[in-house]
Amino acid sequence: MVSLVLQDLSIRIASQYLVKGLSLTISRGEAVALVGPSGSGKSLTAAALSGSLPGGAMVRGELEVDGQAAPLEDRTRPGIAAVRQDSLTSLHPLVRIDRQLVPVLLRSNVATTHAAALARAESMLEEVGFTDPRHVLRSFPMELSGGQRQRVCIIQALACRASYLIADEPTTALDVVSQQLVLSALRAAAEAGAGILFITHDVVAAVSLCSRAAIIDGGSIVDQGSFSHLASEAAHPVADALTRAARQPATSDKHTTA
Repeated sequence: MVSLVLQDLSIRIASQYLVKGLSLTISRGEAVALVGPSGSGKSLTAAALSGSLPGGAMVRGELEVDGQAAPLEDRTRPGIAAVRQDSLTSLHPLVRIDRQLVPVLLRSNVATTHAAALARAESMLEEVGFTDPRHVLRSFPMELSGGQRQRVCIIQALACRASYLIADEPTTALDVVSQQLVLSALRAAAEAGAGILFITHDVVAAVSLCSRAAIIDGGSIVDQGSFSHLASEAAHPVADALTRAARQPATSDKHTTA
């Protein structure tokens, strides 16, 4: 089966269960949102899927990636790549972008020579909206804006030939233009066949990218389905609160460069 299937995920730290009995399914080419308030267990779920749970966390459950078991206790996740909220932690601050992307393309056999990998990196950057990819490749991460770095991180994940991207709050702290560029990059990845789990508290961003959503609260899925269902009277109170908050006008503007 060409899908990611997570069943009965539970995560305990010390004596407290922070995620309890959580199940999700994502198909290739599908974008699914995991939406919930702060502290609901979203990021721990992302960490479990990407193999990056903190030390001391006890995990239980089953994960299958395209029909192959992927033990949650393992740190390696073939076929899964993470796009994290803080792009500076995903990119080496002292290494130029070309020297971070080209080796990944060579290792994954996307290209067989340095020149071919460089050309492929340029074309991938163009696909996510960069008009001067050569300049980006010659830049260090700190010379790029937050939105630019996030798009580079998405390219880096795709360069690994990941079938599934776990995007944990990738648009948080970005201005509106940067958010839309990052969402467009994720949308392009889904259209190219990648499965996307978009983890967010932002219902508006989720609606613009995803076909359906699961609502998490207190470490458990409390509701899931289409956005029309989640906005209906039949929705769980947490889903209702999140959708009502999304309808409120923004109270501040952000001015980060895209």
